Amino acid sequence: MTRMKLCSVSFIFSVIAIQVLHLSTIVNGQQVMDSCNSTLPLEDLALDSSLFQCVEVWSDQNYILRYAKTVENTWSFILSTPDSNAYIAIGFSTNGRMVGSSAIVGWITSDGESGDAKQYLLGGMSPGDVIPDQGDLKIVNGSLMIESVSSRLYMSFQLTAELPREKLLYAMGPAGFFPSSPEFRLREHQFVTTTTINYNTGSATIGPAMSPGSAMTGAAQSPSSPAPSLSSAYGLSPSLLFFVLSLVALKFY
Repeated sequence: MTRMKLCSVSFIFSVIAIQVLHLSTIVNGQQVMDSCNSTLPLEDLALDSSLFQCVEVWSDQNYILRYAKTVENTWSFILSTPDSNAYIAIGFSTNGRMVGSSAIVGWITSDGESGDAKQYLLGGMSPGDVIPDQGDLKIVNGSLMIESVSSRLYMSFQLTAELPREKLLYAMGPAGFFPSSPEFRLREHQFVTTTTINYNTGSATIGPAMSPGSAMTGAAQSPSSPAPSLSSAYGLSPSLLFFVLSLVALKFY
């Protein structure tokens, strides 16, 4: 009988270990990560990737911005984000607020069959005030594009400017929604954050995440965080969680 109990307990330990490892793999494997130390997986880059400055502009969502001055008064940008089945956006603002700024928004549909990127004028707080194909960014013809590589989106473009606006905003749209022809209207984004970039030195000040409404006025809220794993939700490491569950199993056997 004792041997049977030990076998039962060992079996339970094995099941628990497999489940914990499986959950950890799911949580950690949901997104393909990028960093400023990663090599850009893009083909046909017009500029040597080593010349780009790089900033991790939104660590919670793993948004990475690379930029470089390519020729006189021409700047190249590449925004890298996880493919979250939603549109992504980068806005250039004079005062850190969304209203009055111009943004570049891009998306690739969940089936991967269509995608687009456009400039939008953020003229007000209602959907009708966000106007596609308008804005004051001088985008170099043919430079605006978006592509998906290994479950990440890479939106690239070039701007003609002596110095681009330093106050930048980043947003992620609602999952499963994509602007469509003929109006290409946007729905309100889920998350937004800001940075202030010094293009001359390459330094950046990372702002807090904001709610959609507060982004219009510049008021901040606590940064959004990814969903916790099974162990972190209880403040436990995976090994400690396994030990606790094992003790529970022993109690009942």
